[in-house]
Amino acid sequence: MRRDASSAGTPNDGAFIDEGSRVLRRGNDFTAKSWGTYAQDNVEVAQHVKLIAGLRFDRLDGAYNTYAIPTNAPGPETVTSYRQNISEWSKRVGALYQPSDTVSLHLSYGTSFNTSGDTYSYNAQSANTPPESSENIELGGRFESFDKRLTTRVALFRSTKKNERNTDPDTAATRLLLSGKRHASGLEIDLAGRITADWELYVSYTWIPNARVDVAASTATTVGNRVGDRPGLTPKYAGTVWTTVQVDPKIRVGGGLNFRGSQSPADVTAPPWTAPAFATGDVFAEYKLDNTWTFKANVNNATNKTYADNLYRGHYVPGAGRLVQGTVVVNF
Repeated sequence: MRRDASSAGTPNDGAFIDEGSRVLRRGNDFTAKSWGTYAQDNVEVAQHVKLIAGLRFDRLDGAYNTYAIPTNAPGPETVTSYRQNISEWSKRVGALYQPSDTVSLHLSYGTSFNTSGDTYSYNAQSANTPPESSENIELGGRFESFDKRLTTRVALFRSTKKNERNTDPDTAATRLLLSGKRHASGLEIDLAGRITADWELYVSYTWIPNARVDVAASTATTVGNRVGDRPGLTPKYAGTVWTTVQVDPKIRVGGGLNFRGSQSPADVTAPPWTAPAFATGDVFAEYKLDNTWTFKANVNNATNKTYADNLYRGHYVPGAGRLVQGTVVVNF
């Protein structure tokens, strides 16, 4: 059995690794129990005006174990365990103005939280750190055409993460520091409905012209976004356009675009590297043979576009390539 040296640039140089000789073991596991309850009510305080208030309570009990063996495997195995118990409240208040059946305007404020271990990767620091908290303010409206065939939703928003976790040099061995702050504000527009009896259209667009790191970690000079930087993973625009046409009683076809603006990783100090903007196209066809049989075909990313989906400091994960799917629907 030959075991020659190999390199990444020459994968077919004849080198061989006996996969059967590898030691397979678990590296970690995570177990969590969670539950939540909420109550919400709306009260009409004047003609066409309603006030809305809600409260939610969440409870999470998470246990994370890491398993390690010494360099001279196979053992003994050592286990390091972390645990976090979280009990948090989330709030929501808002006002709704409905002057007619086709117009609805709203103003809302809400809070949310996320665990400092991202629910599955606790360590000695994050297990001892309370959750991060965020708040969102939104002013928007919903508008319907008089024939109820088209619906448009428009919203101005501002989202703020008030206590983003960072590394505290003074307590780095025991916990993280909830000291960071960042915000993003922009516009969302959704349009859905029928242009004609046979033509359906859906458009969704998000524009985030304003995004900024307000308070950064002391380590941001070497790793991470600095004060004034645009937060990573925050493209200025993103959206979807999708449409279908009923060609005849049996055939329906459609297609659309998914697009996203350029963005940088979240943990890279400026000037960061940037993944370019991209757009992918999908197509769809449906043939209804009769009331029993229907045949469908979908092609996602029809041009097999290569693009960066998830971004990290030293690499990126490409998005899904061309995917062809066929479906048969049988009604009986």
